[in-house]
Amino acid sequence: MDYREGAEQKTPLKKVWMGMIPIELQLAAADAIELLASAVLPEPFQTFYMLAPRVGYLPFISSKIRERWLDPMLALSGPRIPNEQSIKEADMWFEYKNQALKWHYPVGLLYDLLVGDVHRGDGELPWSLTLHVRKLPTAKIIAQPSTTLMRDMFMAVIKEADFIRNGSTKRVMDLTKSDQMQFLDGLETHSYEKYFSIHSIIVPPTPTQSSFAADHRALALSASPPPSLSAGSSKPRGTQQPKAIPVRFYMQTSGTQDDGGSKDGGSAAAGTANAAGNGGSGSATTSTAATNSSAGGGMLGAAKQADITQYIVSQVPIPLYRDEGSGSSADMTTVADAFKLCYEITDQSNDAFVGNCVCISHGVCVPWESPIAWLAENFFYADCFLHLVVISI
Repeated sequence: MDYREGAEQKTPLKKVWMGMIPIELQLAAADAIELLASAVLPEPFQTFYMLAPRVGYLPFISSKIRERWLDPMLALSGPRIPNEQSIKEADMWFEYKNQALKWHYPVGLLYDLLVGDVHRGDGELPWSLTLHVRKLPTAKIIAQPSTTLMRDMFMAVIKEADFIRNGSTKRVMDLTKSDQMQFLDGLETHSYEKYFSIHSIIVPPTPTQSSFAADHRALALSASPPPSLSAGSSKPRGTQQPKAIPVRFYMQTSGTQDDGGSKDGGSAAAGTANAAGNGGSGSATTSTAATNSSAGGGMLGAAKQADITQYIVSQVPIPLYRDEGSGSSADMTTVADAFKLCYEITDQSNDAFVGNCVCISHGVCVPWESPIAWLAENFFYADCFLHLVVISI
């Protein structure tokens, strides 16, 4: 499928890709003093405003910030120290309410994790961030946030997503060098055409609930199968059935954790969901992804300031169907099903979290009954993962 030709049919996808977050930047006072011997920046450089793509990454906007804000400011005012004329992008890092932002996370994901009231449509806009150009806190974020390293890390995640979907990384590894460069250039420059012309090679279209429903209705009304169905098959032709969907959940708790991408929230996470559903307190633990949550943790109330260490990150391959080999649109895996799989909630009758928590992706509250297959086509981030943030309400 050519995503350029299918733009009209891919309205949700196009809207997700074009999503922007207005950002208000101020230079940290300590950095301003080092650079200019004054905490007060000259006119008109006190504040810098820009739009950042939700699917993009902070290192990709650092060059624009330096070229359009910092370099002209230094050229006009003159640096305090002569050799400070050039600011290195690899030294630039961002902070929100005293939290260093993980630059290898998509911008939109960071916003959904840290900004309150996103689920009410009342998140902070513009997003007020502090820029630092010195003393990168390597204990909290990865060092050297350069565009080169960001590209390398991004391709590593793309390979991981490819392996989850197809059981191998062949689709990514078979890309030519020019295809890889176009793919990465499309991401860095936020070019829909460049990115999706290669993305459609890596991720062929997935059968969605609507396509299944249409095909099965046609079968019921006709003595012969419709062209999109082969004999004896319930799956449409011309589509690629993935082995699983790459999904990461970020469940907010009142405990703390280390950053991680692997799963093992385990049944303790179910206790956390139970606590949220019953309005009580609970504890949550996770092994490689997080340290033990504090006693009486439970889900964090929406009124409290979010902290990125308060999320338990869980990732498991999510099947398209609840029952393997089903192929029925009625049995497609939903967001609620995926959440239970990720946090090993085995009690199928426990759906308390559905009424007491919201699932957010790209700033949108995603219904718990949404089919994962549809989200996989329309709500994925540029790294081909679904990033779903779960908070209590």
